[in-house]
Amino acid sequence: MGVNTHLYSTDSIEVVVAIPAYNESETLPIIVKELSLFLSEKDAILILDDSPFQVHAETQSAVTTATKNSRCMVFFLHNNGKSGRGAAVRRGMQLSVERFPKMKYFIECDADGSHQVTDIIKLKNSGIICDLLVGSRYLRESRIILNFVIPFVLNVPIKDITNGLRRYTPQALHQILFQEPINKGFAYLSEQAFVIHSSQLKLAEIPITFIERVAGRSTVTWREILASLRGVLSLILLKKKIRINV
Repeated sequence: MGVNTHLYSTDSIEVVVAIPAYNESETLPIIVKELSLFLSEKDAILILDDSPFQVHAETQSAVTTATKNSRCMVFFLHNNGKSGRGAAVRRGMQLSVERFPKMKYFIECDADGSHQVTDIIKLKNSGIICDLLVGSRYLRESRIILNFVIPFVLNVPIKDITNGLRRYTPQALHQILFQEPINKGFAYLSEQAFVIHSSQLKLAEIPITFIERVAGRSTVTWREILASLRGVLSLILLKKKIRINV
């Protein structure tokens, strides 16, 4: 599972940065290397890799080389087959809750470089007290339709409900994992926010700078986009079924 996990105690980890990936051998070593420079022995980078085994092996080797002097824990959770971003992140949440008893925050971000390391660290170090903190790409003048429609329909007070740069508390993770998931892909981002808000936990946003991927090709297909739209509609039916785990 690991790259350098043997060097660290699971009891020392306070922040987990989870990066779902699929065929990201070009971009992942770049972002992990840069990110590791800002992290300490109390932090872990968890790579949730759905790539085919050969690509996974190449990626893990490149990441190992890139982080050989890192102070933070770096490890992989490999699934041999594309399960969807949401399913991958959920596996990371479950593993982190089980493995790191002193975890304070679980952060997720993209593997393609669209989330800048400075913004990931900004989110990590933010003093805003909340259970879900979203790095928000869009200002009031944005014309991204889903970010108007979804929060309005689901009554969730988040402007950028589709962005994957997020920080969660363990309480938020417990609520998410307590629910049986409806979505596996990108719609799971909306589902997570919906579950947290419905569980009466606190949500907040901070501004970030979003850029296009720095290398490689997008792995999001039109089929996944349509599935995400259907998934969002299914959340409307979930409104009265959210169970609060207390």
